[in-house]
Amino acid sequence: MFFRFKREKLQRLFEVLNHNDRLGIFIMPDPDAISSAWALKRLLKNKVGGSDIIMVRKTERLDNLAMIRLLHIPLRFLSDIAPDSYTKLAIVDSQPQHLKELEQLKFDIIIDHHPCQTELNVPFQDINPDYGATATMLTEYLKGLQIKPSTYLATALFYGIKTDTHNFTLRGVENDIRAFRYLFNYVNQTVLRKIETSELSLKNLSYFKKAFNSMEINLKRHSVFSFLGKVDSADICVILADFLLRIYEISWSIVAGLIEDMLVIIFRSSGYRRNAGQLATKLFGELGKAGGHKEMARAEIPLEKLKPVLKQQTQQEIKTFLKNKLRMMGL
Repeated sequence: MFFRFKREKLQRLFEVLNHNDRLGIFIMPDPDAISSAWALKRLLKNKVGGSDIIMVRKTERLDNLAMIRLLHIPLRFLSDIAPDSYTKLAIVDSQPQHLKELEQLKFDIIIDHHPCQTELNVPFQDINPDYGATATMLTEYLKGLQIKPSTYLATALFYGIKTDTHNFTLRGVENDIRAFRYLFNYVNQTVLRKIETSELSLKNLSYFKKAFNSMEINLKRHSVFSFLGKVDSADICVILADFLLRIYEISWSIVAGLIEDMLVIIFRSSGYRRNAGQLATKLFGELGKAGGHKEMARAEIPLEKLKPVLKQQTQQEIKTFLKNKLRMMGL
């Protein structure tokens, strides 16, 4: 069989649902999550009464916005819906414990490729950190049921795999490559190129200047750290962490920023020796949400949690706190 596919897995998924159900599919919006949720919606088209893809937080990344707009992906915002209006809840490309907004919700379905650090008691879960992208897992589901993806859905899944594996330079297994090759036959390359080139706006350029002016480089450790202060969205921290990792001498990039009452730290690594997800958890897990993959990780700390260690919580104080924590871990 083209994909290693277990029909009983889909059977278990279908047993959780019925035709009267209205399903809410929750995501943190990035290409992998968006495409995976859209594929799940397609997969369950004739299995439930209806379904919505719900973004827990809005996205300002231009490639995400271009993907949503050009592929006509139907999305709703968490702030616009009542979770109890859905009879069943699903989350893809993440887990409930990763997001404070979802901690109180009871999920029926979890499909993810991030490592699971907490015991989860849900009727259906498919968590496989060996995969490079959740979009690969959903592509296998579609293929297993012989559902040919539409051109737009195939383009979304293709881009989801492409971005989460970093074009297979950071991670990916044989299943990811097989799914990638399978989807290639259905992709709209013109739309894909437009999505891939929609990365920057004039508004973002000011953050690049701020990052360059504030970054601190440790050549001995091959690391760069930049604290941006207040930012409009955590997306800009992600963009800059990815960008700074392109520097020839750099193997680690850490970019942090303040988003309202939250401190967000983004980790990027070339993937050698040390694990970014484990490092983020070790450094900040007791203060907030932290974790991720070997090559990419994230920590989110409510400023309220920093009161015992930071008296005034000025930007300089926060920056010094982060530098000291990173220095303790040899970064």
